[in-house]
Amino acid sequence: MRQDSTLHVKLDSETDRKIKELAYTQGKSKGQLVREAISACYQTSLENLPLRQQQAIAAYQGGFISLNRLARTMGMHVLEQRQWLKEHGIAVRTAFSESDIANA
Repeated sequence: MRQDSTLHVKLDSETDRKIKELAYTQGKSKGQLVREAISACYQTSLENLPLRQQQAIAAYQGGFISLNRLARTMGMHVLEQRQWLKEHGIAVRTAFSESDIANA
């Protein structure tokens, strides 16, 4: 049986303002943004991610979206997203190839 619970979090005014702006921009509630961020950061199985996030990961792996776009969809900073990808065994795409190293 699914059990929902409530979590109360105190935010400083600047963080609250930024979350409100992001929620407005994405057409979501602040609560939904926070739930997605928690889910993205502590998800142990990719199959349990929301469909939108699963699709974004697949699009990233296929080269259809950038790391920045993936990070926004997952609700993370780009650097956090890189770490998350590594932790989940997903290759981080880079803009250079191995042959570029020899030419550097």
